[in-house]
Amino acid sequence: MSDQPIISTSGPPEPLVLRRRYLPVATFIILALNVLIFLLMELSGGSRTPDVLLNFGASYGPYLRRGEYWRLVMPMFLHIGLLHLLLNTTALFVLGRILEGVYGYGRFALLYVACGVGSSSLSMTLSSSVSAGASGAIFGIAGAMLTTGYLHRAAVPRHWRRSFGGGILPLIVLNLILGYSVPGIDNWGHVGGLVTGLLLSGLIPPPGLAWVPASLQDEPSQAAVIVPLVVVALAMAAAVDHYRTSRALVRLLYEGARLRAAGQTDHARERIREASRLAPRDERPHEEMGSLHLEQGQVAEAIQEFEEARRLSPDSPRAQLGLALAYRRKGDVAKAREMFEAVFGKNPRSAEGHRVLADLCAEQKLYREAIEHYQAALRLEPADAVSHNNLAWLLATSEDQEFRNPRGALEHAGRAVALTEWKEAAFIDTLAEALYANGKFDEAVKVQTQALKLQPDDREFQEHMARYRKAAGV
Repeated sequence: MSDQPIISTSGPPEPLVLRRRYLPVATFIILALNVLIFLLMELSGGSRTPDVLLNFGASYGPYLRRGEYWRLVMPMFLHIGLLHLLLNTTALFVLGRILEGVYGYGRFALLYVACGVGSSSLSMTLSSSVSAGASGAIFGIAGAMLTTGYLHRAAVPRHWRRSFGGGILPLIVLNLILGYSVPGIDNWGHVGGLVTGLLLSGLIPPPGLAWVPASLQDEPSQAAVIVPLVVVALAMAAAVDHYRTSRALVRLLYEGARLRAAGQTDHARERIREASRLAPRDERPHEEMGSLHLEQGQVAEAIQEFEEARRLSPDSPRAQLGLALAYRRKGDVAKAREMFEAVFGKNPRSAEGHRVLADLCAEQKLYREAIEHYQAALRLEPADAVSHNNLAWLLATSEDQEFRNPRGALEHAGRAVALTEWKEAAFIDTLAEALYANGKFDEAVKVQTQALKLQPDDREFQEHMARYRKAAGV
């Protein structure tokens, strides 16, 4: 009896593929990066905090358009909350291992990163929201499995074929429906990743298969891994540099705002100028300087600064609202209305719109209007920690006694701290100030201790602590 394999002549034979088993290293490395970066975000103030997300490279169209192209890569490694991380890492663990087993780690890594970039590109082109998550790249994996099941079916091992082609389609459709049913999900990112995966898997086939046993064929080249490695490394290096610069910038602007509140306008102006020198392409120093000029009645200078901020970030609502207030001060009511409606229409319809307008009104000491807009923001988004915090600070520290409300300040400050799980030092500082306004000096000292644990070198926090300790007789 011959020991040669019998080959049927009833149809074309399938390739004899006896690949060696190996770990899906690319999938595991991506999973590890997701978890590591999530932990770093939590340690930096919380993965749900908008400033932390933006500092780490979240998707945000206005910042991409000013040249921060590394934001095309970073969002696929960022997650907003533990549940978001768990859902995406589970999906990646299940689907990533399967597709990597067919494509090899080199081409799989290339597909994954390219799908993440495609997801971020469409999201930042068609949405102005801050977003993050691996789901766009995971949709890309699903799209690649769909295309591969039809175009490269012979490359898929028999035990996985049910997961490819039409087998993956119900999962894709179900998740798209869920995405459009649940508010707050970045559906443009999902569609961008899916389309990229569908197209690229048609252009990039799995490694070539020979009609010979694996022991006689060379291992497929994994050289394609160089491209995603370089792209991700460069993006992460840019993100680290941005993070350092942004932290320093925020510190300077924070100091400037506190000096403004203390009436030390010359020192405040110097801090803002230092921030502008540190980050010349950032609109925030110009927005702060515009607000300072407006506060001093220097309307022409304020308009110039806000216009520069708008040039750097054309979609910046704060720059446009600053211009609206400046033109109103100038007496140009029509121009003021035009600028305001350019951002929110005739009336703000989002919590963010009301919050930004409230912040600007508070800066200009229009306290009644500020309180009304903070309250409107919270009606639209009751869990908006920033609005709770900013309203609490106004109610605790307003120069006009008519708008002082210590009990209300304590309520909103407590809510802001609870929502951010005691990880945002500025919010904890506000809670301490609210306790101080209510005459609870000992409690203010205890709470301020928590703020200083997070930011021990913050001079403003140290000054507040000295005031609380003196009132408590400590």
